[in-house]
Amino acid sequence: MAPNAVDYIAIQNTISRYCIALDTKNFDLLKQVFTEDVDTVYPFGGQRKGVQPIIDAISKRLSPVTHQHALTTQHIEIAADGKSAESTTYFTGIHFGKGKWDGKEVTAWGKYDDRLTLIEGKQSLPGASGQWFISRREVSFFGRLGEEGVMDGE
Repeated sequence: MAPNAVDYIAIQNTISRYCIALDTKNFDLLKQVFTEDVDTVYPFGGQRKGVQPIIDAISKRLSPVTHQHALTTQHIEIAADGKSAESTTYFTGIHFGKGKWDGKEVTAWGKYDDRLTLIEGKQSLPGASGQWFISRREVSFFGRLGEEGVMDGE
């Protein structure tokens, strides 16, 4: 099965859904982003395997702050067989402090390097070949600026 143009949009939607899950703190939505056995590497906490450990780590990490994650530059390559893809997506994440950190923020600039897997039989977008899930993610920072203490909370 060859990839079609709608698959690129479906992949973008999967990656965007990640930011929406984080910023709305609807962490169960990450089950529509990652495969059950996802393998990830984050700058905070290192490597984790499985969607629930990812949900637990991210919800704990982001609990003391409000935040907004934005995606910018992106490159997606779908494999010739149309069943997997590789993507690099740049992001900016702004984290706003609460309580004693009110008025302070820390901003992170980085990238997501993702491997995505197509699950046929599920369809997240009309015309897509199926639903795309991230099966491997490596997050790296280009830089961080601001008050790191906001991430620790009260």
